[in-house]
Amino acid sequence: MTYIDRLLAPGERVVVRTRRHAVVLLRNVGAALFVILAGAFLAVYVGGVGRFPEPARVWAWGGVGIAVVGLLIALPAWLRWRSEEYLVTDRRVIQLEGVLSKKVLDSSLEKINDVRLSQSLAGRLFGFGTIEILTASETGMNRLDQVPAPLEFKRAMMATRGGAGAPAVPLATLPGPASTADRLAALDDLKRRGLISEDEYRSKRAAILDGV
Repeated sequence: MTYIDRLLAPGERVVVRTRRHAVVLLRNVGAALFVILAGAFLAVYVGGVGRFPEPARVWAWGGVGIAVVGLLIALPAWLRWRSEEYLVTDRRVIQLEGVLSKKVLDSSLEKINDVRLSQSLAGRLFGFGTIEILTASETGMNRLDQVPAPLEFKRAMMATRGGAGAPAVPLATLPGPASTADRLAALDDLKRRGLISEDEYRSKRAAILDGV
């Protein structure tokens, strides 16, 4: 039984399970990867050239040693990346981190007040973003950094929350655009982004058409 399995309550179902985007791993092990490639180059290419038979073995073993050092540098970063996970269950959102000592932060779906999604230019290009979950609990906010496919993650989270009988996100009062068409367009955008349920959409649309 994994650590995640021990965290789940009886009958609790995992809807989404992911970890931070691979770009985080690449950023953390970039220098170590360069060292590994340099060692491999020395071991395979320089050490394997037959022009200098005497020092060839020295170059080869030196390259191997450098590559091993690079691996030892990269291993902790890989373990940290591998051990940090984001989960959405039918009851809560869980953030798990830590290799030996574990830290778990969860947000009950019922206590979620709002969800914020932000993506930088790099995030939009490579497909990751930051999700901030505002809750009514003591922690106040749960921040998930570098979530891969953040739109899909948020959509799954809010759909699960809506399926649990709570509104997807409290429907803020529309700012009252100048025309009915603008208000309907704003409402359609909320529905398209999965921020309101079908029932909320129909109710608010009827109110707008009635001039409320």
